[in-house]
Amino acid sequence: MAITAPTTPGLKPGAIIEHRTWLLGPGSPYAISDFLAARSWSWVIDPRGTLHAASPDTNVYLGYAPDDPNTDTWTITVTGDNRNPGWKTTFSREAPVEMVLDLLTALYERPSR
Repeated sequence: MAITAPTTPGLKPGAIIEHRTWLLGPGSPYAISDFLAARSWSWVIDPRGTLHAASPDTNVYLGYAPDDPNTDTWTITVTGDNRNPGWKTTFSREAPVEMVLDLLTALYERPSR
């Protein structure tokens, strides 16, 4: 689902108001599975229905727990080394899947940063 809202920076009287589309709602997780398959990530689905996926170099983890009300729906972690600590981020059930996909894409395309 998406909504639109006008943007008005520098708007002059009589000018056309441009609209911007905002992503709302969770979207379809199938976009993520297409990403994982196309980039040779390995994944398993445990008996509770939670997806656990690892990047080919195993430095990035993706967890997807759509049915667990006690945890965030999406979890992404990046392992660190002795100079740079790893990190973790989570997304709620209502976060647009496109945000998760954009973060995974950025991590995949820039692994050395």
